[in-house]
Amino acid sequence: MNITQLIFLRPRRETPQSYKDEGHSLEIGLIPLQAGDTRRWDDEVWQVAHIETYAPSIVTNNRFHVAVLTPDGTIAKPNPLRVGDHRLMYLCISNEDFALAWPEPNECLPEVGCEAPPLEGWQVERMQEFVSDRPEALYDRVLVCWCIPIQATANSTAA
Repeated sequence: MNITQLIFLRPRRETPQSYKDEGHSLEIGLIPLQAGDTRRWDDEVWQVAHIETYAPSIVTNNRFHVAVLTPDGTIAKPNPLRVGDHRLMYLCISNEDFALAWPEPNECLPEVGCEAPPLEGWQVERMQEFVSDRPEALYDRVLVCWCIPIQATANSTAA
C-alpha cells in the first residue's frame, strides 16, 4: 500500500522561486503517484511536480511518499517546502479521518495503546516508521499511526 502526503503549492507572483502552501491531503492506494499525474483539489487540477519516497524501518509492504503538486506540474526547486524547523511528521489514520502533525521537539509522540493526539476518541493500534536516506528530504522520519476507536478496545477487554 502506498501512503502519500499531498502538498499543494502555488508559485507566488512577486517571487517565482517561492511558493504559498495551499494545503495538504492524503492518498492511500496500490499504485504510487508519478511525476505528471494529476489530482483534483479545491476545484482545480494540480500536477505532481516532485515525489519523495521514504523507506519503512522494518519490513512491510507499505510505502510512504510525499508528493508536491503545483498548478502546472513544475517547481523551481526540488524541495521548496519546510514545515518550520521540524524534520519529523506523524500521521494518524482512522477509518473515518486522518490528521497530520508536526510535533515540537519537546512534545510527546504517539504511542501504541494511547489516544491519538490529533484524533479525539481514537487510539493508536499500531505504528509504522518510515525514514529518508537523503539529507534534502522534507522529513527525516515519518510515523504512521493506524487508529481504532477507544471504546472498541474498552468493549473488547470487558468481554
